[in-house]
Amino acid sequence: MGARVSRGGRLSATDPSATTPLAAGARLLGLDVGDARIGLASGAVGSLLAFGRGALERQGTKKDVPAILQLMAADGAAAAIVGLPLRLDGAESLQTERVRRFAAALAAAGAVVEFEDERLTTRIAQRQVGASDLPRGRRQERGRLDEAAAVLILESYLRRVQEQW
Repeated sequence: MGARVSRGGRLSATDPSATTPLAAGARLLGLDVGDARIGLASGAVGSLLAFGRGALERQGTKKDVPAILQLMAADGAAAAIVGLPLRLDGAESLQTERVRRFAAALAAAGAVVEFEDERLTTRIAQRQVGASDLPRGRRQERGRLDEAAAVLILESYLRRVQEQW
């Protein structure tokens, strides 16, 4: 079962295909929220491509939320798409709860937040980064996998939204 944080900041369980209506061309910020870093990606509704924006080193929710809001404002992002780390069987884990708490804090600060299932994105990102033409040192940079996972999360969301049109 998917979930989203509504515009009013209330967490509500919803159908996985449910989304907050966003206008075509609306800018989005994709987030892969981890314990050490938050991977970042940007894209727009109506496009199927997302672009890596690096990774934010975690400093605690009280500092991370304003940093994300600042990035959203600078990019003109209408919403944050947060990867929801479910287990392969769809069950929630301790990490799922941590991500939900972060998303709730982001919504409480005024952001529109939606979840996207992120199962296997880190594993796929590892394969993509490992197979890339980047020099080994660049492939192993901190945050490279987080950024790649955020791109996959946002592209998954963009595909799902496009299919609903």
